[in-house]
Amino acid sequence: MGLNNTVALYGVDIWKVKGYEELSDANKEIFEVFIENFFISLGLESRASLVLLGIYWVDHNEYLIKEDPQDDFYIVCGCTINTIDRDGNKVLHRKWVDEDYKDYPILDIETSEYLCVEYEHFGRKEWLHIIDGGKQWY
Repeated sequence: MGLNNTVALYGVDIWKVKGYEELSDANKEIFEVFIENFFISLGLESRASLVLLGIYWVDHNEYLIKEDPQDDFYIVCGCTINTIDRDGNKVLHRKWVDEDYKDYPILDIETSEYLCVEYEHFGRKEWLHIIDGGKQWY
């Protein structure tokens, strides 16, 4: 269909979405592939209720603890998500801590980076991880 046709058909000016200008050129291309595929996958009513809120390249850090040092598994006790702009500067975007585990020592940190799209859909705020060059999301 082409991005310009997608924008014209669905009336969404993706270039004005918060965070778009801070993306690297490569991440802008991934977002453009995603948005075309995403809108095609939605029904009419679903598309009509969708409001794009932001697009960000993020650094996602999960803080891991063990309740019992003998456990074979970790528990996520908190998370920080930082946006990363095209110059590599990071800004805290979200943070949470599980109050039940806040006093346990952090044993490991799992870190990942991905493209994150935030939107409102049927009045509910949601967000997606964009993977596979914009062809898949969850």
